[in-house]
Amino acid sequence: MSNHNSIKENNFRIIIISDTHGYLNPNIFNLVRENDYVIHAGDIMDENIIDSLKAMSKKTYAVNGNNDNFSSINDVETIETKLGKIVVTHGHNNYPNYHDSLREEFPDAFLVIYGHTHKHIVDTSSMPYIVNPGASGKIRTQGGSSCLLFESIDRTFSIKLKKFLNDD
Repeated sequence: MSNHNSIKENNFRIIIISDTHGYLNPNIFNLVRENDYVIHAGDIMDENIIDSLKAMSKKTYAVNGNNDNFSSINDVETIETKLGKIVVTHGHNNYPNYHDSLREEFPDAFLVIYGHTHKHIVDTSSMPYIVNPGASGKIRTQGGSSCLLFESIDRTFSIKLKKFLNDD
């Protein structure tokens, strides 16, 4: 099931997270401002994370991961922007060739966001662009929790990785 949404502004920021597994790193939570959008690409495992993000942000979008089964959350979200369509999916059904499979499944997207692998990546080698924020919680973080900051200013965009190194 997919839901269609839109971000109408020319200038906006999206905090992209995934794979919190019941815990969102507080450094990532503290990045969220009231005019930001938030996208969670699944494996939430605690709906209170989404409720907290909704209270802090302009709008929060989320999809179920392979460890989720929330009836209030879809498996795929589509968000129309002035840059093009953003598709959000957890991506666990796209194994093993995630990027090729996601490009094939969503050819008309501008950007496809997925999670599941716990590995952050920004692939702008061809359209649609494919990104994964890595793990935003405590489990399999590859050295520290991470997220992506997507910013659109006057129909141009940037994607930046934010990584918070483990304390141990």
